[in-house]
Amino acid sequence: MAELGNTQGDRPIKFTLTHYRKPEHTHEAFIDWIVNWHLPRALPIFKKHGILEYKIFTTPSDLNSGVKAMMIEKRPTWNFADFDCFLEYKAPNIEALTKVMSDPDWPAALEQEEDWVDTSRSLVSIGYETPYLLGNGDIVNVPGISK
Repeated sequence: MAELGNTQGDRPIKFTLTHYRKPEHTHEAFIDWIVNWHLPRALPIFKKHGILEYKIFTTPSDLNSGVKAMMIEKRPTWNFADFDCFLEYKAPNIEALTKVMSDPDWPAALEQEEDWVDTSRSLVSIGYETPYLLGNGDIVNVPGISK
């Protein structure tokens, strides 16, 4: 088995997961469930195992379909993702993620997942994030270009 180490020196790992809601729930109810039921159980586990950041990127269908209609002429071959949210974890290494998933309290944080999440459609990505334009307007990590 390949070693699950951080192959990029001290760079943190970014782990993302798409979630589709079960069809009997609205997008709004689904996000409310994640924020108000799941996260109060999950966040202490994340902190316990050194997860550096956790964010939810929501993708409401009205916004998605509006931008899709706007972009159809410029990018007719683009497909638009239709999942409800994109969960983003930043961890110091893969071991922190595996500790979360093996924590004895983790199953309780997922207890209602089967009722809300269509896990058969989830998509995982793992890798490293490299910034190029910072929130303060600085351009970084591109040789010959700055600010």
